[in-house]
Amino acid sequence: MPPTPRTLLVIGSGPGIGVHVAAEFAKRGFTKIALVSRTAEQLSVDKMAVLQAAGSTGVLASVYTFQCDIGDSARLKQMLDEVKELGAIECVFFNAARVGPSRFFDFPVEAFEEDFNTTNLALYTTAAVLTPSLISRAASSPNSKPSFLVTNSMLYKTPMPSLFSLSVVKAAQRSLVRCLSQVYEKDGVHFGLVSVEGAVSESSPNCNPKNIADKTWNLYNQERGDWTLEVELPDKS
Repeated sequence: MPPTPRTLLVIGSGPGIGVHVAAEFAKRGFTKIALVSRTAEQLSVDKMAVLQAAGSTGVLASVYTFQCDIGDSARLKQMLDEVKELGAIECVFFNAARVGPSRFFDFPVEAFEEDFNTTNLALYTTAAVLTPSLISRAASSPNSKPSFLVTNSMLYKTPMPSLFSLSVVKAAQRSLVRCLSQVYEKDGVHFGLVSVEGAVSESSPNCNPKNIADKTWNLYNQERGDWTLEVELPDKS
C-alpha cells in the first residue's frame, strides 16, 4: 500500500536545522517537501540533500523549492498560495530568523524592525493563511496530525544584551505561538515550539542539527490528546 500523502512546509530552509528537519520528515514518510529560502543556490543544495535522505529509506518524495523573502508580505502570501496548490499540508515548520549580534545602540532601528518582521509578522501571516487548511485536514482526516511547529530559544528566560534583538523577537514569537495554541488546539491543530538553548553545531551533544530534527519529529508525532507545547534542547546534557 502506498504511503498516505503528507506535505511538510519548511520556512527557513538552510544547512543547519531547516534541511535536517526536512530530511528527517522525508525519511519518515512525508511524500511532499516544500522548502522556502531567500537563496536559490541554497535551495538547490537542500533539495538534493532531502531527496538523498528520502531515497536512503525508500521513500519516493517530491521536493519543491520556493525562493522568497518572507519579510515581503505580498510575496509571502503569494508563495503560500502556491504551496497550498501542492495539496493538504500536514505540518508547517517555521524556522526563519536572523541569528547575529546586535549591540546597543549601534544596531539600527530598521534592522530591529526587520528581525521582528521575519520572526513574528511573517509567522502571523503564515498562520493566518494556513491555519484554516490545517483545521480542515484535522476534520477530514482523523489519523492526521496537523501541526505548526516553530523554532525558538531559551532567550525569553535569559536574554543576552549582545543579542538583544534576537532575544526580544524570540520572546514575542513564543507568546504568539502560545496564543495560537490556546485558540486552535481545540480545532485539532498542534502549535508547538522547538526551543534550542545553545548555538547549533555538529559537535554539540544536544544542539546538533540531527538531534534537533529528531526532537522536532517526536513533537509532531505525538498523538492527539497528548500534545505538548514545547520541546527544549539545553546547551549541555
